Amino acid sequence: MKNILLLLLLISFNIHSFAQKVYTVNDIPNPKTVGQDYFVSNPDGILTNVGILNQRIAEIEKKTKVEIAVVAIYDFDKNQEDFEFAKELFETWKIGKAQANNGLLLVIAIDRRKYRFITGSGLEGLLPDVVLKQTGENLLVPAFKKGQYDEGVLAVIDEIEAKLTNTTNQAEVNGLMSKIVNSNQQWQFTFGYCIILLLLFFIVFKIINKKIPKSPKVVKDIFLSNGCAILFVVIVISIFVLFFTDSFYLFSKLSFADFPVIIYIILAVILFFKYTSYVKSLRFEHFDDENFLNALSSFNQKNFWLLLFSPLILFAFIFQVIKKAKTTDRFKPLQDSKKNNMIRLDRDINIDGSPFLNKGQRREEIIKVYDYDIWENAAHTEHIIKAWPAEKHQDFEECPKCKFRTFSKPRVHTITPATYSSSGEAEQIKRCEYCDYEEFIKKIILSKLIKSSSSSSSFGSSSSSSSSSSSGSFGGGSSSGGGAGGSW
Repeated sequence: MKNILLLLLLISFNIHSFAQKVYTVNDIPNPKTVGQDYFVSNPDGILTNVGILNQRIAEIEKKTKVEIAVVAIYDFDKNQEDFEFAKELFETWKIGKAQANNGLLLVIAIDRRKYRFITGSGLEGLLPDVVLKQTGENLLVPAFKKGQYDEGVLAVIDEIEAKLTNTTNQAEVNGLMSKIVNSNQQWQFTFGYCIILLLLFFIVFKIINKKIPKSPKVVKDIFLSNGCAILFVVIVISIFVLFFTDSFYLFSKLSFADFPVIIYIILAVILFFKYTSYVKSLRFEHFDDENFLNALSSFNQKNFWLLLFSPLILFAFIFQVIKKAKTTDRFKPLQDSKKNNMIRLDRDINIDGSPFLNKGQRREEIIKVYDYDIWENAAHTEHIIKAWPAEKHQDFEECPKCKFRTFSKPRVHTITPATYSSSGEAEQIKRCEYCDYEEFIKKIILSKLIKSSSSSSSFGSSSSSSSSSSSGSFGGGSSSGGGAGGSW
């Protein structure tokens, strides 16, 4: 009979051992996910008076604004000491109010027979390490030795309330509360800065928009700029939602005071794209390269102040200065046979270059292979044509038939598109953009289209751990490592 009882006790002990979880910081349930008035995390059911503790801590918070969290578990990560574990948990939950840093954490590990207090940096004067050490030794240790965990924790909460509400400490408590009030009022200044930024950039955008010609060629480009503006609104709204719902860890370290900086960066990027839109509109307006560079240089000199709103534009300024410097020799007047300076033909007035350019040369200009400068003497008896490589010069080569540089590099032309049920067919060819001469290179088999194997099922069943609509969070406090610990 004794052997049977010993066996049952051994089995019971083993079941109890296996059932106990060794927690990491991320495993500890945050009580705030249940509701804003919850402060105790008791995943192993060690404490039986959790409701009373939550009520008492909530009352202390209302009186003093101090946030207290209590964690009772059997054991935690074997690779961490109690101070290291408790400090990391404090910083993860951000216990205490932001600016005031008036948080207090008590961690109890039954199997290790250890407790640890961690205080926020703003609470170290009210609850110094020596006071917390005495509180633990006088109240926690005697009760815990008897297994009276509820009584010990409740006694500590009562003692902390007495110290925080003591008349001698009232001035320091009020000082912490004033920091919280100032922090709460800071959003008004931050919101004001955001409004000022938006108004200033709105005026800047208006100025640039008035300068952009309303020609059909730039409608698409302006649409892209408006798309950037829409993207900006979406990004700002997303940031607000992600930040205040604490649903994206990258925003967990941001404060509301950072929003003017974030908005400025986004607006500066949009202004840069607006500026490039204006540059493109000038390019559409001026076919003549010299006129375009002069117009852009004039705009940059008159609107240098744009750099204050978007420093990114400085890179465009530098690039354009270098580009114009490289054209010095190009636009230097040529001389006729009598050593007299010739006059360069304004290609904004004579876009097609007639009667000097033939159709092949004009085609080379259209596909941006060459830019042709036409120089003529004052008597209109002599002219010189100079060819300058344009932006797509390397994309074409000389056509074996018409001899113009309008013969494309190898490109793929689809004959029969591929489907999910059958492969397709294409051919690789070279084609002249002027005389339509083609050279066949090879045939290409296009592989069948493959349906994506992704399924919406991966998005399901993830909401089971989500908190209720009444969930909250601690106030964003931090700790410099103050506190005390002990064992029983």
